[in-house]
Amino acid sequence: MAIYLFKITNKHRKSIWRKIEIQDTQTLGDFDQMIRESFGYDDDHLSAFYRGRAWSAQGYGEIEPGGQGRGANKKIQDLKLQSGDKLEYIYDMGESYISLVELMDIGAEQAGVAYPRVVEKNKQRNKYCEQCKSKGEKQVAVYNVYYFEAESLEQLCEPCMESIEEDIDATEIVY
Repeated sequence: MAIYLFKITNKHRKSIWRKIEIQDTQTLGDFDQMIRESFGYDDDHLSAFYRGRAWSAQGYGEIEPGGQGRGANKKIQDLKLQSGDKLEYIYDMGESYISLVELMDIGAEQAGVAYPRVVEKNKQRNKYCEQCKSKGEKQVAVYNVYYFEAESLEQLCEPCMESIEEDIDATEIVY
């Protein structure tokens, strides 16, 4: 079996990336699940792969949480990709987390290895809690917090997040 090596890069934060190997007989559903796990995405939103730019290029079909949907059963080998080919991946059609997906190499399967698998990822560059920083403390931020009334964004650690009582939207920071 052939093994495809892809580099998946956050489109808007190029310092966040993963390299994933997957068998040619595995599916976009398998690939999607590995991307979700490696970037820490929840399993409660639709996703999709596009040949070219998302929304304007031909898509392979949506993938539902849990690996169902029109695009989930398409095999990697059926995409007819060559080294250097690029796709775009969207997780969460509302928020539109877009990643660039580049086929880096096609190689041979290694005995005893379970695929798909993450083979490399970016070095974590911590962001620090803004409330703790103002007190002279250094705590790693875990959440991006958006305050609706003030229309502002703040990055907070777990303890500071628990102390907030107003209407907010919070997402985990992906490193």
